[in-house]
Amino acid sequence: MTRDPAWRRTFHSALLELALTAVMLFVVATTVRWLLGTIDPANGGWWNTPEGRLLAVAPLSGYTVTAVMLSPWGRVTGGHVNPAITLAMWRYGRTPGREVAPFIAGQLIGSLLGIAAGRLLWGPVFASPAVAFAVIRPAPGWSWAAVAVIETATMFVIVAVAGIGVSSRRLGPFTPWAVGTMIATQIIAFGTLSGGIANPAREFGPAVFAGAPSLLPVYLLAPPLGALAATVLINRINAHRRTTARIPAAMEPASAPHA
Repeated sequence: MTRDPAWRRTFHSALLELALTAVMLFVVATTVRWLLGTIDPANGGWWNTPEGRLLAVAPLSGYTVTAVMLSPWGRVTGGHVNPAITLAMWRYGRTPGREVAPFIAGQLIGSLLGIAAGRLLWGPVFASPAVAFAVIRPAPGWSWAAVAVIETATMFVIVAVAGIGVSSRRLGPFTPWAVGTMIATQIIAFGTLSGGIANPAREFGPAVFAGAPSLLPVYLLAPPLGALAATVLINRINAHRRTTARIPAAMEPASAPHA
């Protein structure tokens, strides 16, 4: 029995990434609709502030990514749902180069479909100023350069930790949970400042539907830059470890032949 051609497997995996990203965007946007979109400052209390609601939004968003990675479809593709992660896994040798462009295309299309599903289900309130299709907006006074620095740095950390996990059998099973925790942490730390997403697919659909393209190039380009920089560091560290592990073995004297 012949194996499926490589292009067919790639197309299938790209469709799974599309579906997983659509599910992630729908869940995240729904969370925004019911938490950040229902803030009523008139009622007072810490819960009716963006900072207060982020304490609930962050873990729901972060561990949605963990659930995607651990899902049956996620185990097939890696559950990237993030173009920056796809680029990183390619540089780590975990994703074939032929899959990079189809995966990224699937993720961006999935982002659009996830937001479209949210608009269809939640109706006009989803487009209201309070929700605005879950688009990310930095705090007043934050320049594109400041946003780019935070997005690049947070993605650098996430990809570096993921790289350590995927290169270790002992740590590998904990990688999805580590990634989800880091995403939740960055949302709490930067959600009301730079936006704290570090995922181009997370912003692509919302920005297109909300007609808010001004900072979209930053959110699209900064995370991949941070991801690629992290892979350079981790790959060099791993290469150095392999080299130092081989040198002692090469220096050992050969065993004497038996008489």
